[in-house]
Order: sequence, then structure tokens, then C-alpha cells
Amino acid sequence: MNFPLLPSLAFLAVFLFSHSATSAESPPVSSHHSGSPSLHLFQSGRIQALKEAYQNRTSPEVSKPTLEKALHIIAEADKTIHHKEYSITGNVGKLKINTAMRDLHDYFSIAPYYWPNPSTSDGFPYIRKDGERNPRKQQVSDQAELSRLINAVSNLSLAYRITGKEEYAASAARFLRAFFITPSTRMNPNLNYAQAILGVNGGRGGGIIDSEALTQLPDAVTLLSKSPSWEPSDSKGMRSWFSDFANWMQTSKNGQDESRTKNNHGVYYDLQLSTMLLGAGKETEARTLLQQSLPKRMDSQIRPDGQMPLEEARRTSWHYCSFNVRAFCRAGVVAQSLGISIWDNQAQDGSGSLKKAMLFLIPFIDHRELWKFSEISDFSSDKCRKWLVIGSVVYDDPVIRKAQQTYAPIDSLSIGDWLTVPTQMTPR
Repeated sequence: MNFPLLPSLAFLAVFLFSHSATSAESPPVSSHHSGSPSLHLFQSGRIQALKEAYQNRTSPEVSKPTLEKALHIIAEADKTIHHKEYSITGNVGKLKINTAMRDLHDYFSIAPYYWPNPSTSDGFPYIRKDGERNPRKQQVSDQAELSRLINAVSNLSLAYRITGKEEYAASAARFLRAFFITPSTRMNPNLNYAQAILGVNGGRGGGIIDSEALTQLPDAVTLLSKSPSWEPSDSKGMRSWFSDFANWMQTSKNGQDESRTKNNHGVYYDLQLSTMLLGAGKETEARTLLQQSLPKRMDSQIRPDGQMPLEEARRTSWHYCSFNVRAFCRAGVVAQSLGISIWDNQAQDGSGSLKKAMLFLIPFIDHRELWKFSEISDFSSDKCRKWLVIGSVVYDDPVIRKAQQTYAPIDSLSIGDWLTVPTQMTPR
């Protein structure tokens, strides 16, 4: 979920005035008790802080940055609350673009770094230009609709949790039913046709990363669990979809291909599969996956000096190094929710240390001229924000803490990233 950055204080003042009159009519939802379903990526402490800031929004002692986040979530939820249902079945053009497809319920996208071949009359087969995104991917793919659905449901479920207003939960439930449960509009639980290379294949394992944002959806569903609008049949339908998708990830050719990848794709595969298993109620399987797979990926991808050769080989190496550290951090947060700590992982030869990977990258944030690897895109500290804040929480390291304070103040994060930052650490 890539929530936009925070609104202005002017917006805050207007929103406070408009919402203060209705506060007595809509008491916030009570906190989840110990028997309630658990969150795994979103941090319950941060959601509670949003709720408390909203409850105390007229108090001079309220945390203004936290209140701004809460009000921004509510404002975004208000924009979609009456929106029509989202569905990928309206993208009828995909059947003409990818002739291997027969079903509008199947997800479709084209590979982002592949372009028409200038050496052939019809442009096929597409050729790779690493780091150069083909804008046609957003124009013809289902990824944008999937992102809109996830953003809407996340904002609505959070708004429900913050305010207690049932209409937010009702709209989130309506969207989830249409996209994942209702036979006429649901998405089939597979990515058989994701990131197709036109003229080469109808889809590939690398396309699984398209749906990385699905990782937050089980938490959004959990936030709806106490709502009267979220019926037992809805819970059953979503658990079934998550289970079927997880099974597809583990048994299909595309899924197995992606599970064997050695770079960031493999980490995001583990992150996504573990959250789908959790959404399906298969906590033991998710725990086993993260315990067994994550340390191996860390040991094979991060050298003893903190370098990540497979990411450094890319034409957008700075982006991909940060992207990979972010993946490990988010997977680490999910693992921590299951009582697993990857933060101090290190092989006997010194490889596999996430802390070392952070410490390797930090000196280059302000010194692009020293970065010896290719980077054809933006070289900025923005790419580090998502992992610097988590690093400053999980590691008692002055270098990481100073870099975080300088380049990634916690309130500079998008709301989606802010929600994943642990509020406290379990002993490790």
C-alpha cells in the first residue's frame, strides 16, 4: 500500500472542524482483546496510536503527526466509500494482447522492462531493457486495478478501526466480495499470465512480484473481523482464496520457478507466500517457511562485507539494493509476529547479515560519485527510508540511527510503511 504522504495542517484544521460534531454518535471500536486475530505486517501499536489520536483530536496534547495520518486515512476512505466495485474482469483487451489467455478472471500484465523489438516488423519478440519501464504495462495490465482495490480496502478497514463507523467496514466488505468471492467478478487465485514477455511467453514466475501489495490484505481483513458487515461467509471465502493462491504459488510452474530465484524476487516470494498462508489460517506452514527459507536467502544474497552482488549487477543497482533490504525487513516483521527473529542472522563466514547490508549502503546515500555500480534512475535517500527506520528500531547501532534521523525521520514515511515499523522489539 503506497499511501500518499501526509496532508497539510490546513487540511487538518478543516477536517477537525467537520468531524468533531459527529464524534459522539460514532464511538470507536474497542481494542482487539487477546483472543482476536493477530496482525502480522501492520503493527497493532501504531493502529492503536491512530485510534487514540482520533479520539483525542481536539486535545492540545494530541500528537499532530499521528493525527494527520489518521485523518488522511479517513479522507482517503471517504473518497472510495461509494465507489463501484473493483474487478479485473472489465479489462477485455487483455485477451487480444495475450492470445494464451481465455478467461477474463485471470490476472494479466506485461513484463515491465520489455519493449517492442525494433528489428522486426511486428515488434515481436519483445526485448529486454533492464531498468527502463515500458509505460504500456500500466496501460494494459490488471496491476493498477489490483492496486486500487488493495488501497481502498486498506484505507477503509483502517478508517473503520480508527473511527468505529460501520459504513467503512461495509464498503471494504463489498469490495472484497466482488474482487475475490463473487463468481461473476472475482479474480482467479493465480498469476499464470503475469509479466508476459510478448512474443516469448504468456506469463512467467517473475510476475508474482506484481502482487506484492497483497501481503497487507490479510491484516486488512483482520481489521474487519469484528464488523457486523463482515459475515462468516466472507471470512470463509477470503480464507479459501488465500489458501488457493498459496497452493498455486507452491505447486504451479510459475510459482516454483519464482521460489528458486536467488535475488529480491525470492525474498518477496517468501514474504507473499507467508502472508497468504497466514490469511488462510495456516500459521504453522507460514512459520516453517520463514524459519527455513529466509536465513538461506540472507546467507546466499548478502556477502560478509554487506554487498549484494545480484542487485548490484542491475542497471538500477541502488534501487534494487534498497528494494531487497526492504523485502528482508518486511519479511522480518512478519517473522517477528510469529516469534522468529532474523535480525541477528549471520553465517559462520560473516555472510547473511542484514545489519551489514544496511551499513554498507549508508555511506553512499549522499555520495553517488562513490557508487561504482550502474544506476540509471533516481539516486536518492528516499529509497532508503523504508528500511532505515526499521533498522534504527531493531539495531542498537549509532551509524544506522544517525542515518535514519538524517535521511528518514519516521514521519516522512508513507503511511503504509509507517504502519509496518515495529513499536517495540521482542527479546532476541
